[in-house]
Amino acid sequence: MSIRIKLAETEQELSDVYRLRYQVYSELGRFAEEYDDAIVDVFDAIPSVANIIAYSDDVPIATIRVNLDTALKLPSDHTFDFTPYRERIAAEEQAAGRSQPVFASAGMLAIAAEWRNRRNVFAGLLRMAVDIGHMLGVTHIVATVNDETAGIYERLGWERLSSPVPMGDFGVNISPFATPMASMYRWAFGMFREKKDLLEQFSGCFTWYLVDKGTKIFSQGEPGDEAYLITTGGVDITCFHEAADKTLYLARLGPGDMFGELSLIDSSERSATAVASRNTELIVINRDVFWEKSYEDPTRLKDLMRVLAARLRDANNLSMIYAYASLGERLSYFVEMLRRTAVEDVRNPDILRSKMTVHEFADMSRASLEEAERFLDKLQAENKLEYSKHQITFFEGRDS
Repeated sequence: MSIRIKLAETEQELSDVYRLRYQVYSELGRFAEEYDDAIVDVFDAIPSVANIIAYSDDVPIATIRVNLDTALKLPSDHTFDFTPYRERIAAEEQAAGRSQPVFASAGMLAIAAEWRNRRNVFAGLLRMAVDIGHMLGVTHIVATVNDETAGIYERLGWERLSSPVPMGDFGVNISPFATPMASMYRWAFGMFREKKDLLEQFSGCFTWYLVDKGTKIFSQGEPGDEAYLITTGGVDITCFHEAADKTLYLARLGPGDMFGELSLIDSSERSATAVASRNTELIVINRDVFWEKSYEDPTRLKDLMRVLAARLRDANNLSMIYAYASLGERLSYFVEMLRRTAVEDVRNPDILRSKMTVHEFADMSRASLEEAERFLDKLQAENKLEYSKHQITFFEGRDS
C-alpha cells in the first residue's frame, strides 16, 4: 500500500480537501449542521494558505492546512488569545538582534477513520507542512488542537500555553501550543544534515511518498523521473545481472540517504530496483520541477552535483566494506553511518536518535543478531549509545 502527499493545487484537489474535512468532522459530530458537504472558510481564500492532501489509490485520506500570518491574524487566534506569546517572542527576537518573528498556524487536520492509527500519515503531513512553512520564512508556529491529541505535540517539544479550554459548541476541549520553527525543522529534516543545502534550495517543491514494507518503489529497466530521500524506514537496492543470471544486492539505505538521483539528470532507464525493506517515508522531487528551479537559480545544480559525488564515494566505500571488511569493521562502519544520519532530539540536540531496530542494523551489517547485540552492548557499556528494540540513541555531547 502506498500514500502520496502533496500540495492541493487543482480544483479537484481543493474540493477533495474541503469534502474530506466535512466527512471527518461530521463523523465526529462537529460542524455538520453549519456546512453542506464541504467545510471551507475565509482562511482558505488567503493567497498565502497551503492545503496539503494525502491520497491512497486516488482516494483522499488526510489533510492539513498551513496559514501564514496576515491582517486577519491566524485561524488559531480566533479560538485562543496568543497575544502574550506573540509579544514575548517579539521581545526575545529583538533582544537577540534578529528580525521580527513570522508566525504561522497549522490546523484543519482531518484524517479518515481507517487511517488515524497510522502514525506515519500524520508525520508525513506534518513534515510537509514544516517544509512549506520553512519556504515561507516562518519562525514560529501556533496551533489550537483537540486536547485528545495534545500528547503528540508535547512529545514533539511544543510549549503548552494554557490548560485545556472548553469549546462548548463542539463538545471538546482545545489546547493552545506553540513552537519555534527551528526545532520542528530539526525534527523533520535532521537526518539530512549532509544534504542541508539541497533541501534548502528545493524547499516547498517536494511531495511525500509513504510505502509499506515490500513495496517496489521502482524497477530496473523502467523509465524514471523522480529522486527520493529517506526520512524514516529503509530501502533495498538490487540489480539483476544477466551474464550471471542472478540478482545482486547492492545496498540497504536508511534515513538521510538519497537514491534515484540520476533520473533528475536524464530520462535513461533505471539501472536498479528499489524496494522498501520496512514501512518507509520518502521525500520526492520530480525531474521537471528540479530543472524548472535550476533554470531559475543554477547554483541548485551545484548542490545536486555535490550530492552525486558524495553518493559515488559512499557507494564505493560500501562495496569495499561488503567485499573486504571484517565483521567488526562492518559493524563499526554502519554504527557511524547511523550516527551521522540520526535525528536530533527535539529537547536536547546533544542526543541523536535513529529509528533503526537492532534486527535491521544486524541485517544491514551482514551480521547475526547476536553479533550485533554484543557489539552494541560494548558501546553501551562505554556510554556511547543506548539501544532498545525499536531505536538506537547516540550521546554525541557526552564524554566517551
